[in-house]
Amino acid sequence: MTDDPTIPIETPVEPTMSAEPMVQTVPTGPVEPAVATSPAGGSRTRWAVALAIVALAIVGTVGAALLFGQQSAPSALQYVPGNAAVVAEIRLDLPGDQMQHMGNLLAHFPGFADQSTLAAKLDEALGKFVQSASDGKADYVTDLKPWVNGPLFVAALDLADSSTSDGPQRMVISATTNGAVDCATVFKDQAMTHETYKGLDLVLAADGATGCVVDGHQALFGDPATVRLALDAKAAGTGMDKSANYQAARSALGGDRLATVYVDGLSIAGLIPKPSGLGVPGVDGLIGQIPPWLMAGARAEDDGFVLDFVTAAAPTAATGPSIAAMPATHASVIAPLIPGDTLAYLEVQGAGVSLQNLLAQLGSNPDLATALQMLDGIGGAGEAVGWIDDVGIVISVHDQAPDGALLLVAADEAAATSRVASLKTVLALLGSGGSGIEVANTTVNGVAVTTVTITDVGALVPPGTVPGLGDIPTAGPISFSFAAHGKVLFVTLGENAMSAILNTAAGSSLADNPAFKHAATRGLTNARTTIYLGVGATVELAKSFMTAEQLATYQSDAAPYLDPFEAFLLQATNDATGIQSRMVITVSKP
Repeated sequence: MTDDPTIPIETPVEPTMSAEPMVQTVPTGPVEPAVATSPAGGSRTRWAVALAIVALAIVGTVGAALLFGQQSAPSALQYVPGNAAVVAEIRLDLPGDQMQHMGNLLAHFPGFADQSTLAAKLDEALGKFVQSASDGKADYVTDLKPWVNGPLFVAALDLADSSTSDGPQRMVISATTNGAVDCATVFKDQAMTHETYKGLDLVLAADGATGCVVDGHQALFGDPATVRLALDAKAAGTGMDKSANYQAARSALGGDRLATVYVDGLSIAGLIPKPSGLGVPGVDGLIGQIPPWLMAGARAEDDGFVLDFVTAAAPTAATGPSIAAMPATHASVIAPLIPGDTLAYLEVQGAGVSLQNLLAQLGSNPDLATALQMLDGIGGAGEAVGWIDDVGIVISVHDQAPDGALLLVAADEAAATSRVASLKTVLALLGSGGSGIEVANTTVNGVAVTTVTITDVGALVPPGTVPGLGDIPTAGPISFSFAAHGKVLFVTLGENAMSAILNTAAGSSLADNPAFKHAATRGLTNARTTIYLGVGATVELAKSFMTAEQLATYQSDAAPYLDPFEAFLLQATNDATGIQSRMVITVSKP
C-alpha cells in the first residue's frame, strides 16, 4: 500500500563527509604504495575514516528503511467502516513505480511514445472516456480529477441478496482530493439541505438519497446513513485501516497497484443458501469452505499487465472424509514436450490427487455413494485416477485445421505403459465384435502409436443403450491416436498432432518459445495450474482467414493496437497459507 500523497514525506539524509578529504583519498593516476606518500599512521587514519564512513552509511540506510520503509495505510481508508463486505481501491494518480511502468507499457502503442507527455495523454484518454460515459455533461480534468488526487475507495457494507435487492447495499466513496473541492459541485443545479455531523457540514440531496461531506483532503459520498457510519469509523478509529484481515490481504498482495478489490469471506458465505439448491448432494460441504478474505490487485509492468489474486487459507472442515495431501509443485514436465507453435495450453499438477479428494468428498454423501461404487469394479478411485500426476491439454493448428492433445503424466514409465496396454486390450475386444472400429499401429520417431478410427458411432453405442441419451448421430468418422513415451501418455485428435508432439526436439518446444518464456518471467514459479494463450500467434492465424479487404482494414485500424499483444498467461498455486493466482498479459518488446 503506498503512502497517502497528501501527507508530506521527508527523505532520509545519509551522513556525509566533506568533499575535500574524499578527493585526497581517490587518486586519478597510477596508485603509488601508501608508505611512499604518507607515514604509516596517516594511512591507518585514512582507513579508519573510510571504515567509519561505510559504517555510518550502513547504519543510515538500515535506519531509513526501518523508519520510512513501513508503508502506512492511506487516510481515505480510515473512513471505510471496518466491517465492509467489499472494498475497491482505484489509483488514477499512478502511485509509486506505476507511473514509470505505465509509461513504458503504453509506449508500445500509438500516441504514447513521448514519455514527457504521458500525464497529458492520460488526461486526454480519461477525458474522452468521461465525456462518453456522461454524454458530454462532465469533464475529467475540471470535474473529476480534483476528486481523485490520491487513493479512492469504494466500499459496500452489504453484498447483494437476490431475494431482496438487485445490487450491493449501503455504499460509500472515500476519495482523496486536491483540497479545493466542495459538495456543491456534486449536487450542481440541485436543491440541497445541510446538517452538522461530527462537526462537519453533511450536504444532502433534496430527495435525501445521497449525501456528501468534505473533511480536509478527504471527501465522502454515498447514502447518508453510510456516510455517517464512515465518519463514525474515522472518529472511533474503527476504519478498514485497522482491519487485521484487510492488512493481511494487502500485505499478501504486495507492491504498488493501479487498483485493488478486497472481499470479506464471511459476507460471501452469508449469501450461499443452505442447502445450496444446486441439486447435487454433497456440494454444500465443498462450497462452504470459503476463506476469511479474498483480494485482487492490478499493476502495470514495463512489458505487460499483471493481475494478482490472493486468498487466506480456507477453514478446515470439522468433519468429513480424509483428504490426501497435494504433491509439491515442480517445473513443468509437459511444456518441454509440446510444439512451440502451440496456441493454447492447460496444465494441472497433482490432478490425480485432486480428483481422488473430490470423489472422496462426494462419496461421503449417502445419496452419491451408490453411484460412485461403480469405481470399485475397476479398483476404486485410486486405480482409476491415482496413477496420474499431472494433466495437460494442448490446442494447436496444422494445415489451418485445429487439433488437440491430452497428456497424462504418470508416476513412472511403467504406469504409462500399462495404461496403453489396457487401452489396446479394450479396443481389441470392441473391434472383434465388428462394431465399426478400425485400429492401425504405426511408429513415429521411434515411438509406437495406435490410431483408432470409429467409422460408425451409432453402431458402437446402439440407441437405448444409455438411458436419456437418445439416438447417437452416425456422422463420422472420428479418429484419435494414443501412445506412451517415457512416463507420459499422449492422446491426440488425429495423427498430425501426435506427429508434431513426438517430433518436438529440444529448442523447439513451447518451453523454448520466446512468447511463452516472456510471459513466464512475469508468472508464478512452479504453478499448480497454468493456462497459456499465444495471443500474437492467434492473431496471425485469424489474419490468414481474412479477405484482402478485411486484412487491409485490420492493418489500418486495428493492427497498431492489437499487434503489440504477445501472450496471455493465467496461473494459480496454493499452500497452507492460501491461494495465489496471477494473470499476465504481455506485449512484445519494441
